Amino acid sequence: MARKKGTHILLELWGCPKILLDDILFMKKVFEKSCKASGLKKLWMKFHKFNPHGLTGLALLSTSHISVHSWPEYNYVTIDIYACDDKEKVIKAAKIFVNELKPKRVKKTILKRGYIVK
Repeated sequence: MARKKGTHILLELWGCPKILLDDILFMKKVFEKSCKASGLKKLWMKFHKFNPHGLTGLALLSTSHISVHSWPEYNYVTIDIYACDDKEKVIKAAKIFVNELKPKRVKKTILKRGYIVK
């Protein structure tokens, strides 16, 4: 019997406003909103601002993680949301990132992770 352990969504967003992709406070708010609205439990977050632009961030979840890396100079950001939780929570979290970052183009890849065969 096989059992799925998690859902991993990989987002690539093009055409996002540069100002949003370079703003750590904004990105922290998006992470908080995404976790709260989806029901994913955040344990802690850490962000780093690059010079002259861009940022990277990670939220450790009780069931895995959310990460972000931005390239404001290209209006581009990547986001990974991986959780061993209800698939709908992961999908809802991804929708919030897309809505808040206002991309012109989105590529979303959904992976089923951690298949355990017994």
